[in-house]
Amino acid sequence: MWWLVGLVVALACGLAVAAWWALAQRRRIRELAIENARWRALAQDRADRVAVVSHEVRTPLALISGAVELLADGTAGPLSRSQDQLVDTIAVKSRQVLDLAADLLADARIDAQLFQFRSSTVDMRRLANAIVRDLRKLYPNQITLSARGAAPRIVGDPDLIRQALTNLITNAARHAGRDARILVNVRPSDEGVLIVVSDDGTGMTADQTRELFRRGLAGKSETGNGLGMLITRRIVELHGGRCLVDSMVDHGTAILCSLPRDARPPSAPGVQGAL
Repeated sequence: MWWLVGLVVALACGLAVAAWWALAQRRRIRELAIENARWRALAQDRADRVAVVSHEVRTPLALISGAVELLADGTAGPLSRSQDQLVDTIAVKSRQVLDLAADLLADARIDAQLFQFRSSTVDMRRLANAIVRDLRKLYPNQITLSARGAAPRIVGDPDLIRQALTNLITNAARHAGRDARILVNVRPSDEGVLIVVSDDGTGMTADQTRELFRRGLAGKSETGNGLGMLITRRIVELHGGRCLVDSMVDHGTAILCSLPRDARPPSAPGVQGAL
């Protein structure tokens, strides 16, 4: 009889412990849900603020860029050599601020998961050619594109890929030195496409190489904002790819980014808006 009483007591204690544990778990889940909602709200607020600042910066800079183009092509009259150099400086610095605004907005929206992954077929040769053509107008470096063989095509977000490739080339142009030559190599790989942006410029130390893709330190200098390479890596990873860097002081830098043939768009609850 006593053993039966003991068994009943043990079962009762076990049930009580199980009930307590279940209650504690439900409480913890509720707490985590509240905490997640709070952080999501903070991320949303940050993204909204950055979006406002980005818009306010882009609008006047678009007007400045338009005026600079008119001056550069002689519409407003001929320029002296020194005036022409000043116009070039304004054009480059305006583009840098526009790039900063785009990077800040992309970083905030990726953090907050407030974007739509717009998948479509991307002709990487055509995209790279358009980017190189545009950047040749902004930087004095010799920028060469190599995309031999069949045109590599992947499925991904063309706007995000454009931003990543632009950042790669811009980073090389800003940090390799004015006389550095930049080679953009786009070629098919077994998995999809391999993008290699290399230069024969100043290169980086081992410490700089390790810090390249870290927030706030990503190539930060007087010519850069420190976000471009971080954004590039995040975009590549969103596509299921990866980035590698190989650099040596005074021997140049090569940054390799692989992208799969068919990117898997990120799935997360509450994803909305557009990057």
